[in-house]
Amino acid sequence: MKKILLMLALAASISGAAYASPQTSFQKGETEVNVGMWDASAHSNGYKSDGEWNFLGGLTYGINDRWAAQYQYTGLHTDHTNGNMNEVNALYSLHPQVAAFAGWNRISMKDFPDRAFGSSETTNNIAQLGIIARQPVNDVVDVYAKGAVGTESTSLWEAGVNLAVDKNVDLNAGYRYLNTRGDDDHNVSYKGFLAGLSYRFGGSNETLQPVEEEKNYDFEEETEPSTVTVKPAAGKADTQEVPADTPVKAPENDYYFNSIHFKSDSASIDDAQKANLDAFVEKAKETGHTFKLVGRADATGSADYNRDLSARRIDSVKQYALDHGVDASKLVAMVKGSEDGSGAEGRRVDIFEHK
Repeated sequence: MKKILLMLALAASISGAAYASPQTSFQKGETEVNVGMWDASAHSNGYKSDGEWNFLGGLTYGINDRWAAQYQYTGLHTDHTNGNMNEVNALYSLHPQVAAFAGWNRISMKDFPDRAFGSSETTNNIAQLGIIARQPVNDVVDVYAKGAVGTESTSLWEAGVNLAVDKNVDLNAGYRYLNTRGDDDHNVSYKGFLAGLSYRFGGSNETLQPVEEEKNYDFEEETEPSTVTVKPAAGKADTQEVPADTPVKAPENDYYFNSIHFKSDSASIDDAQKANLDAFVEKAKETGHTFKLVGRADATGSADYNRDLSARRIDSVKQYALDHGVDASKLVAMVKGSEDGSGAEGRRVDIFEHK
């Protein structure tokens, strides 16, 4: 109970930022930094060494909206033993709330008594596969589970709860169990509570702003003479037509051009949409006008997930345009999420020409 209270106190003290539940969706160029603590105790062949708080740390970098690269460090110190775990993984988003991962895990264990597994130390180099799932409870809280199995009789299981403090900062608390080979006859297990922080930065959606209501009014340039009043010396007012020095320019507005549709929970460009994309690219290069890309999603999932999915869809359309020669300074990204529409019609990026 004392250790549980310490863990909760740590979580309360760091509520200004957080160790996010494992990421299941990614943005190109986004980096997540994780730091935290794990109260790990060790067990093997009847031997037990009580837990100590260990440092947890890691970096996750989004390669695109599906793939990410990750490094994680976990301390394995207990009252009487030492060690650490280093992981390098590739993650793949199967769904905004589910990701699979594969990679290499090196577990080093030291200062064990010989009776634990026949030696005072051992190191395992492990190939591993795993899966991560998370389920939103509301807009700021979700629960998560993570599992992995690998060579050297290794398995890792973790579950917990995640609190979003703000858009880029999360607080996490949970429980972890790790089991791996000590020798041919005995395994070593570590288990305990954890808590920590995560902070995300970078990515192509870093500066997106909420969309304004689109305007679709037609304006014509005013070229008729302006009417002014001229007052003669006698004091009698006469109205005369005086040509304007310069024409009055029409106000600039946004005009709907076309839409790019996406499959459910996907930000990948579908071949059937390339005709609309090519028409947009041709128009952008021909006119040099600014174009606004307004991302939307259907009503499935939480508001945060839908805004993230909408942003990734914008990124896909924008990248297609850049790859085909459109000037990046002429593209403006705006996210609407799932505010409008549902079903297939909600899964789209609307393109507006600003002129």
